[in-house]
Amino acid sequence: MKPVFPVPHPLRLEARVVVRHRLAPGSTPSTTDVVGVVSAVDESCVTLETTSGSVTLRREVVVAVREVPPRQERPGRPHLAIGVDDLGRVMAQGWPAVESVGLGGWRLRASSGFTGRGNSVLPYGDPGLPLPDAVDRVEGWYAARRLPPRFHLDLPHGGERAVTTVPAQLGEQDVVRRLVAAHPLGSELLRRGYQPVQPTLTMTGPTAAVPPVRADSPPVELAATLTRDWLTTYARQRRILPGVTEQVLTGSASQLFASTGAPGRHSGVARMSVHPGWAGVHALWVEPGQRRQGLAVTLMSALAALARERAMTSMYLQVEAGNGAGLALYTGLGFASHHAYVYLDPPA
Repeated sequence: MKPVFPVPHPLRLEARVVVRHRLAPGSTPSTTDVVGVVSAVDESCVTLETTSGSVTLRREVVVAVREVPPRQERPGRPHLAIGVDDLGRVMAQGWPAVESVGLGGWRLRASSGFTGRGNSVLPYGDPGLPLPDAVDRVEGWYAARRLPPRFHLDLPHGGERAVTTVPAQLGEQDVVRRLVAAHPLGSELLRRGYQPVQPTLTMTGPTAAVPPVRADSPPVELAATLTRDWLTTYARQRRILPGVTEQVLTGSASQLFASTGAPGRHSGVARMSVHPGWAGVHALWVEPGQRRQGLAVTLMSALAALARERAMTSMYLQVEAGNGAGLALYTGLGFASHHAYVYLDPPA
């Protein structure tokens, strides 16, 4: 059978896949499956991180590849049962960096400084080096790109009930520092003078909980391609880097761009990344003069409706802990805190 080896989808970094591959001639059965997260892929091999360690397969033995949803690691409904690391990998695919390289299980990301998610380390798993040496390697990698080293660090949690108590604590700097210090990497970074910044909540919810678009709501346009009008509106909420921003926004395996309002002057925009079983919501923004009119709910409802059509039963998004209006909006749509994270920035 001719190998089926689609690139870049579904064999893209951080994707969780099942790979069917041929065994040695004469083996019974002749093929077997391996499930894992793609940590490296090139023209000759693919490497998966599995529950029992790294597995590297030659391309010529691969028969088929299929992306699968992350496994459930804790009790609860699917949007809460997914593990923190697995959800983090899904989110990394939803907002992909321009450059991404592995350091053991860690992922170093760079996008010329555009957004924290595009320019930070995801320290999942073992870096393959003693912790101080791994941090040294990271600092050197970012220095070579004239970027400050920034680490993404998920804060410790103790299940759904404990996670829901975190938002109120994130405004207390001493609490955040204690949570960071409880992590071996966090302790090492604090020792070096790094400071925790931008406490953020990852919220998840079932797409079924988001209400349908109301009949009297303004129309929402959904496009598979990034338009000039959408990008111009997005530029009103954050500084963009021409060429880099477009690459990040269109870099997922699949994404959709939602907008409402007149062409050339959108009153609201949002982006949705597409994953097996999951929809990611990014860059939701409404013109300040048109807020509190239900436009954000309309955009969310339109995205959720499309997600339901595509059998994506869960949604995720990220909101800064100090954004009270955003937290209230998403909580009202059925979202709950899955976990919290901070960035650790080096001394000035």
